[in-house]
Amino acid sequence: MATVTLAMSSFIILILFHTLSSSMATVQLESLPSYLLSAADASDGVAPVTDETFGSFVPMSKNLVLVEFYNPWCGQNCKNIHSIMVELANDYAGKVDFYKLNIDENPYITNRYVIQDLPTVVFIKYGMQRDRLVGDVPKATFIELIQLSI
Repeated sequence: MATVTLAMSSFIILILFHTLSSSMATVQLESLPSYLLSAADASDGVAPVTDETFGSFVPMSKNLVLVEFYNPWCGQNCKNIHSIMVELANDYAGKVDFYKLNIDENPYITNRYVIQDLPTVVFIKYGMQRDRLVGDVPKATFIELIQLSI
């Protein structure tokens, strides 16, 4: 009798584990916090990163990486640059990774890259800074630097 009860308990545990595993595997990307999304998973192609997540995405990428440094009160220049980043993320999907970092909430990476003016976009390849653009720069300048780096 004890053997049958133990076997039934093991069977029930196995079924529960399988059910939980299956439901966990179907978690949608939308339910993940935005700071855990890679550039490819971001809805507009420009994924947010933080001091905590920067090292998991940016230096580990085999692609060229563009990081847009901004803050919410930056104004029209930041909005213009973000629009360009979204367009470029679409144009260079799979070849270039695009991220954004709020400088007000992430002082470590902001200081590491000596961000003094906004908007600033830093170009990173193999974990090393290649270039940077500061201010309201035309899309053509971005394209020129991207073409030199990919």
